[in-house]
Amino acid sequence: MPMRRNIFITLLSVFLLSLTLQSCVKDLNKEGIFLTTRYYGIVQDATTLHPLSGIKVISTNGSNVQQTVYSEPDGSFSINLDIKQLNEGYYISIQPDSLYESHDIHPDNRALGWESFNIGVIQIQGSTVPVLTTGDATEITASSARLHGNILRHGNSAVSECGFVYATVQYPTVKDNIATARNNNGTLETTVQLSPNTTYYVRAFARNGIGIGYGPQITFRTLDGLPTVGPLAITSVLATQATCSGSFLSDGGFPITARGLCWSTTPDPTPDNLHLSLGTGIGDFESTLTQLQPNTTYYLRAYARNLSGIAYSDTYTFTTLDGLPTVTTTPVTDITSNSALSGGTVHTEPDFPVFQRGVCFSTQPMPTTSDSHTSDGAGNGSFISHLSDLTPGTTYYVRAYATNVNGTTYGQQIVFVTQ
Repeated sequence: MPMRRNIFITLLSVFLLSLTLQSCVKDLNKEGIFLTTRYYGIVQDATTLHPLSGIKVISTNGSNVQQTVYSEPDGSFSINLDIKQLNEGYYISIQPDSLYESHDIHPDNRALGWESFNIGVIQIQGSTVPVLTTGDATEITASSARLHGNILRHGNSAVSECGFVYATVQYPTVKDNIATARNNNGTLETTVQLSPNTTYYVRAFARNGIGIGYGPQITFRTLDGLPTVGPLAITSVLATQATCSGSFLSDGGFPITARGLCWSTTPDPTPDNLHLSLGTGIGDFESTLTQLQPNTTYYLRAYARNLSGIAYSDTYTFTTLDGLPTVTTTPVTDITSNSALSGGTVHTEPDFPVFQRGVCFSTQPMPTTSDSHTSDGAGNGSFISHLSDLTPGTTYYVRAYATNVNGTTYGQQIVFVTQ
């Protein structure tokens, strides 16, 4: 009997202890306290903003991976971390394949004790083609230009080739002309050989493991490469010749192989018209045009030719002299009732010699060779004329004259009265 009583007392004690212990244990979940928090969010491409599926998401403290999940088709994921793991330095790491960069997320302490915590959208940068700019071309000549560009981003993939593409049509690609350039910390520069007087379109480019990226298109036009001809100065004009001077200022980047003067009686003469060759190269000149026609208007240009073509000066006009002699009348002297002395001075160009000269006189103003006149030889220079058979007490008008192939010229008129 005492033993049964002791057993009963023992069982009763255990039951009471059990009741006591159960009354001390709380259901934390029902109390709204969670030892493990579910972190959830969405993985998104940083460039396109599209959700990414199949992206690996892990909780790790380095070498120790606690959990691995993969994002859903809508980019969403959910991963758990408890208080102990947070105390041990665990974090959430987005570990995509080689096309994207890893991205680590340190959980927000505000989430501790929560059932779940939305960490929002996580954007990860995927590898892309390189991103570039194209600078303006410099040092533009007829045959070359200096090109400039910059690689702004490599696209998370090593650049294997870079430089410039260029063509005479818009938006050139690597299928057109390529000028490779050294990648100097993202700066690209090179000089390309081009054709004169041509419009070019240029883009910087770079190739990586993803593909080829191009910079914006720029355009420029090369110089025409033609020589530069300076202005002309026409310093002397006669009946059959004219003298002019000028300068060939530059060769345009290509040697001057022919240069000269060309002239015509119609505008815009070329070397196919009358012309005078002045050799090659640049420099000053002074030349005389010959075999011109008297009293004729001419159009004159200097020209220079090189590999790019032919360049001209402005067009100049001049009119040759008429080729007539110039004559002055000598004052009348030794006047008597029926005679007097006069004469003149004659000058003419060598191409048109004077074959008759003298003095014409009349009682009417402005006498000509149709009136009374003397004949006093030929050629240039001074001469004396004897006027005879004059009428006493009469007013006479006198002019010297000279005749060549181009006609007759008269000197100034002199008036005198016989005694």
